[in-house]
Amino acid sequence: MSSLKRPRRNHLDQARTAHLQERRQAAIAALAALDCLRGVSPTELAVLYERGVFRAFPAGATVIGQRRGFRYLFFLLRGSLQLRLRDKDGHEVLMGVLGQGDCFGEGPLFGKFFRHMSALTQSVCYLLQIEIAALRDELATLPLLTTALRQVYRRRMIDATLARIPVLSQLLPLERIEIASRLQPRHVPRGTLVVKQGEPADSLYLIESGQVIIEQSGQTIASLSEGDLFGEISLLTGGTHRANARTLTTTDLLVLPGTDFYRLIRQYPTLEAELRTIADRRLKHLAAVRSDAARVRDIELAVNRGVLRATHVLVRDPARCPPGCRLCETGCAARHGHTRLHLNGTPIDRFDVLDHCRQCSVGAECVEACPEDAIERVDTGVLRITARCTGCGECVSACPYDAVQSVPLRPHASGPLWQLFRRLQQRLRPSIPLTPIGVTHRADKCDLCFGHSDLACVQACPIGNLRLMPVEDVVPL
Repeated sequence: MSSLKRPRRNHLDQARTAHLQERRQAAIAALAALDCLRGVSPTELAVLYERGVFRAFPAGATVIGQRRGFRYLFFLLRGSLQLRLRDKDGHEVLMGVLGQGDCFGEGPLFGKFFRHMSALTQSVCYLLQIEIAALRDELATLPLLTTALRQVYRRRMIDATLARIPVLSQLLPLERIEIASRLQPRHVPRGTLVVKQGEPADSLYLIESGQVIIEQSGQTIASLSEGDLFGEISLLTGGTHRANARTLTTTDLLVLPGTDFYRLIRQYPTLEAELRTIADRRLKHLAAVRSDAARVRDIELAVNRGVLRATHVLVRDPARCPPGCRLCETGCAARHGHTRLHLNGTPIDRFDVLDHCRQCSVGAECVEACPEDAIERVDTGVLRITARCTGCGECVSACPYDAVQSVPLRPHASGPLWQLFRRLQQRLRPSIPLTPIGVTHRADKCDLCFGHSDLACVQACPIGNLRLMPVEDVVPL
C-alpha cells in the first residue's frame, strides 16, 4: 500500500513545485514589464521577488507618511496614487501622480529621506513592498537594479527640489517637469565660490542638497540650504552680484541659465512677481543683518563652529545654571563611560551651544574619511559609529569641530591589587610590553543617545535648562 502512495505523493510534489515555478516566472515577467525596471536582468528581478511582499491598499490609504513607510521601497503593480510633500513654508504640494510601472520610497537607499513626503492611494493599489535595510546590503551585487533605481532617485530629487521651493510649488506638476528639463545639475566641492560679488549674473541657482553661505564684503550674513535659490536678484535687476555665494559643504546645484530664466518669467508672469517679492524681502533682510553687529558675529560663529550644519543642537541658558553645575556632562559620562559633550561651547545670543557632534546632514567629513564605512546614518538622521570601527582615528582628525574622540576599547583595570600585579609582571618579564595586541581604541561621538529612550544629558539637568533645539530657533536667518 505504501508503495502505491509514494508515486502519487511524488507526483503531487512535482506538480506543486512546477506551479510555484510558474508563479515565480510570471511574477518576474510582470516586474520586467514595469517602466522603472526596464533593462534589469531576470536574475536581479528574482531577488526583488524573493525579498518582496505583495500588498493591497484600498483607495484613500496612506502608504507612506511622516510617521510610517520610510523603511520600504514600493513598486506599483496596479492602481494610482499621489505623491505629496511640504515646501519650506510648510504648505502641502502635489508632487505628482504615479501609476502602474512606477516605484517610490527609493530615497533612503541613496541617502535621501524625504521626511515630508507622503503617498496616498487614489484607487485600490497593488504593490510589491521590499524592506530597504535588506535590499541595501545587496545593492553591490545588483548593478542593473541599482542603476535603474538611481535614475528614478535622480529625477525625483529634481522634482522634490522644485516642489519644495515655495515660489515654484504653486505651479502644476507638468509645469515643474517642463522647468526641470532646462536645469543643469552641478556637483560642487565644499569651499567653492559659486557666485562672486561684483560679477555679472548669468544663471539662477537652486540648491538640491548641501549648504551655501552668503558673504558680503568679507562678512557671512546668511546661510542657504536644500530648497533655497540664489542669483535671482541680479538677474531681475540686471546688475552685478551683491554678495559672494560659497559652498559650506559638498553641494548639488540645479542651474538655470539666464536665457532660460528670462524665457521662464515671460511664460509665467506670476512667477516673476513672486521672485521680485522674494528679492525685495531678501534685500531688506540683508540690510538688517549688516546693521546688527551682534547678529553678524553670531552668524559667523555659527558657521565656524558648525552649528549651521546641524538640524538640532543641545543648548542651555548659562544664566540659569547653578554655579559649577556640570551634571549634564556627568550624566553623559555615566551612560557612555566618558562624556561626549562639553559646556561652554559656542555663545550665540543668550545661549551656550554645547560642543557635541552636529550630525552634519550633508557632506560629513567623518563619513568621508572612514575607510571601513563604519559611520552610518540611521532613519532619524543621526550619525552613529558601528562595530565596524577599527580605531584608525581617521574620523577624529577629519572632523573640523573636534566632535569625534578616540577612546579605549575597554576600561583599564585600576586599584592597588592591579598596580601590585603590574609591578610583579614587570619585574618577572620586563622585556615583554604590556600593550594589548590588536585594536585598543575606537572612535566615539555624540549620537543623541541612539538606542535609548531619552537623552542622558537632558535627563540629568535638575532644572530643565538643557534642551535639544532646532537650529533655526537658535540662529534665525
